[in-house]
Amino acid sequence: MRVGILLITHDDIGTSLLYSLQEMLGPNLPLLVKVLPIRHEDDPVEFCYHADRLCESLNQGQGVLVLIDLFGATPCNIACSLISNHRVRVVGGVNLPMLVKLMNYPATDLDTLVNIALSGGCQGVLDVNKLVGEV
Repeated sequence: MRVGILLITHDDIGTSLLYSLQEMLGPNLPLLVKVLPIRHEDDPVEFCYHADRLCESLNQGQGVLVLIDLFGATPCNIACSLISNHRVRVVGGVNLPMLVKLMNYPATDLDTLVNIALSGGCQGVLDVNKLVGEV
């Protein structure tokens, strides 16, 4: 059993991240990932229902890691609606380095994956000029 990952993001951010991840690692990712894109005109109540169904399908007994793009916005509110009914952990600020790092730990428990997501996301934000000595 593995932890499932649900991306709840504005527009096509999550879809693009998943596409990029599959281009890098291949279509058969080691963790099951689904995306719920939220658009400005969408009804948040309806998307709470969709998020609930996606959580049920992703949870194979180990829980679901919900990754959102922005704390405090509609995707965050939808993700928070899952906390009382599902075994989920919600992490804000999803980025590609975070997802790549998560894919390296497919047999890891939910709480440890949260720490891996946080470190992968933070470690992927770099001042490249300093790294290449061009400051």
